[in-house]
Amino acid sequence: MKESKFNISNESIIRNAIQERIMNNELKPGDTLPSENVLADEFGVKRIVVRNALVQLEKMGLLDSRQGVGRFVKEKRPVIELDMSGRRSFSDKMREQGVHYESRVIFAGYASENEQEKYRRALGVVDVSMFKVARLRIVDHTPCAIHISYVREDMVPDINEEMEQLASMFNYYGKHGYTNLKSMNTHIHTAFPTLDEQRHLECEELVPLIVYESQTMDLDTTRILEQTRILYRSDLFKHALGSVN
Repeated sequence: MKESKFNISNESIIRNAIQERIMNNELKPGDTLPSENVLADEFGVKRIVVRNALVQLEKMGLLDSRQGVGRFVKEKRPVIELDMSGRRSFSDKMREQGVHYESRVIFAGYASENEQEKYRRALGVVDVSMFKVARLRIVDHTPCAIHISYVREDMVPDINEEMEQLASMFNYYGKHGYTNLKSMNTHIHTAFPTLDEQRHLECEELVPLIVYESQTMDLDTTRILEQTRILYRSDLFKHALGSVN
């Protein structure tokens, strides 16, 4: 059997040990971590190795640091359960849970040339312009998701003139007679946020995003309206996959 060349760094060992202490409530939200020197002695490594591990934990959203005071376990944010069914709007799902919700359009216009080509191919159409709508979802005053819709302009030909109505695509489609919607061909993967996504979501670079890519079909016409890409902060949502249809 070929010997594996995979090695676990000391930084990873320290990071994992502290993560386990947080998960096991040995370190609770608000608790102060031991100093870098104390941890260096505990793990038998140089102080810089400990510092690098702690900085990674900060970027993962697990620790806070205050200059001259030390590092603390970050307070846990409330986790929201999210039903991934495409039959109801995101705002309706938040309203049912009594959660304050806001949708803010951060881009509305024609997609780039590369995006036009990619999403025309994904939707199986030609000579159709793709309109891009990106919205920031804000739950309990916290930016938590970016919802990007690549919309077939031929299905809603006036979309370029109705940008003030795009805060809820679900409601926008309803006004245009598309009321029987279904999410289909859903794919899920993870990614780390780009700089632009970090700014919008107000999260650190090592907070994973859960990415849902799907298509929205109008069941009455059996025509696909859009390709959707939604980026959720993984530290804020619990996803109920059993309801996807």
